[in-house]
Amino acid sequence: MNVTFDSSAWIEYFSGMEIGQVVRSYIDSDDLIYTSTISLMEVKSKYQRENKSWKERIKFIAERSTIVEIDDTLALAAADFRIENGLHSIDAIIYATSTLTKSKLVSKDAHFKNLKNVVMLE
Repeated sequence: MNVTFDSSAWIEYFSGMEIGQVVRSYIDSDDLIYTSTISLMEVKSKYQRENKSWKERIKFIAERSTIVEIDDTLALAAADFRIENGLHSIDAIIYATSTLTKSKLVSKDAHFKNLKNVVMLE
């Protein structure tokens, strides 16, 4: 199964907590993992705010997943998801990433709870 990791999925993985083990199962599998460039920003800024190392984490994300850049097709799809589902812009971009890559979105973010093709980390 192909998956797109939301920022929260990566953060749970790096936390080493129980929910992070669910994320690890995807990482340890042969699944193709996608990550939006916007998630890189969210992960980096979280660890910067906490005065924690972020470079190795970002490097790992880039090595283990395919980074999906925001182009015009993705941006326009995100605009539709933003309006249709009441998502914040960043969440709409991440959801559009999973939709356009035909993958399931893995997230802990409650904004995605009732959307199609979402695996909620709970």
